[in-house]
Amino acid sequence: MYLWLAGAALVSVVAVYYRGRSDGREKFEYEIKDKRLEDLVTATEVKDEIENLDDEQLVNRASRWVRGNNGG
Repeated sequence: MYLWLAGAALVSVVAVYYRGRSDGREKFEYEIKDKRLEDLVTATEVKDEIENLDDEQLVNRASRWVRGNNGG
C-alpha cells in the first residue's frame, strides 16, 4: 500500500515538474515572438521614414551613420 502511495506521489511530482518546464518554454517562446514582432514593426517604421526623405535629407542621415565621429 505504501509503495503505491509513494509511486503515485513520485508520478505527481514528475508530472508537475514537466508541466512547469513546458509552461516556462511556452512563455519564453512568446517573449521571442513578441520581440520579433517589435523588431518587425520598428524596421517597417524606419523603412517608411527613409522612403519619405528627400535626397538631401537621405545623404545627410547616411553621412552621419557611415562616418560617425571619424569623418569630421
